[in-house]
Amino acid sequence: MHTKRWIRFGAAVFFTVFVVWVVASLRNDDSSLSVVARYVKQTMCWPADTSVVCMLKTMAKYEKKGRYDEAVSTGVALTEKYPDSATSEWIYEDITALYLRRAKMDSGRSQEYLKQALSYRDKAVRSASDSPYSLQRLVVLSVSIGDLSTSQRCIQYGNSMKLLDQMRLLANEDKDRLARQFKPDLAEGQKIDSLLNWIDASNRQVGERLSASGCQEGRHSPG
Repeated sequence: MHTKRWIRFGAAVFFTVFVVWVVASLRNDDSSLSVVARYVKQTMCWPADTSVVCMLKTMAKYEKKGRYDEAVSTGVALTEKYPDSATSEWIYEDITALYLRRAKMDSGRSQEYLKQALSYRDKAVRSASDSPYSLQRLVVLSVSIGDLSTSQRCIQYGNSMKLLDQMRLLANEDKDRLARQFKPDLAEGQKIDSLLNWIDASNRQVGERLSASGCQEGRHSPG
């Protein structure tokens, strides 16, 4: 009996000491335990709005489950919490894609969703980086809006052509910069050539859409 009591007493003392040590370590930001705790928290996203990465994961999780309203709300909250983040363009593009998907799924509210898609596509354009690759998805989104919207069809096909023109200009600048290097990166050169081929193919496809839709040949301003 005495032995069991001593074991229980020893266990209680050990547990108390352990708890005190854990609390003290967590209060010390430089302790190993604090570092591990922060890593686990960030990896597991506790809470979900801990970082941009965690909120992106949450947004993707909602989208996968078809909870589009919550995915959009998470994306909007992310851009509001981190207004100057370099990821804003991606978030706006993701929200645009979400509204396009909803427009395809719900014909009764398609125009409402397309209006929202257009709004966030415009925000993505304004936050886009000065890179031809950053404009590639915007071209695809603009064409999709044109495909689905009767009122915006010609305008968005025209906007797609303008984006393609800008992409070509930027890609050619990158190609010229690469050619001036003493030892050009062959992989980067192939990547630029592939992008230019994509631009040419997309330009033909959008041109065919413009012609088939009876749109005027002139360039349209963003809208």
